Amino acid sequence: TFWDLSMLEKPDDGREVICHATAWDFYDAEDYRIRMCTRDFSFEDLNTIHHELGHIQYDQHYKTMPQVYRDGANDGFHEAIGELMAMAGATPSHLYSIGLLDELVEDEELDLNFLMS
Repeated sequence: TFWDLSMLEKPDDGREVICHATAWDFYDAEDYRIRMCTRDFSFEDLNTIHHELGHIQYDQHYKTMPQVYRDGANDGFHEAIGELMAMAGATPSHLYSIGLLDELVEDEELDLNFLMS
């Protein structure tokens, strides 16, 4: 499965691996994976995982299209989807919904400052 085959932590068995976060589509409409080495399960790691899941979501949505259409017209578009998911995953309402915030404070100015940072 996705969670079994993805690499989210650096293996401790001595293998040399590339830790730069990437999302993988194996072009069989079933096998999608993330490769990254979480360091300390920080907010940055959570944000990166959401970004990579954005790529996976893009891949899954276009899995039935001919190959020529699956990569997108421009790499920037694919990155924008990843960034959108990272931003959505960092909202206070999402963090509250998954139990990472004890209290939800709605503040439009705070949200705007976060989005513009």
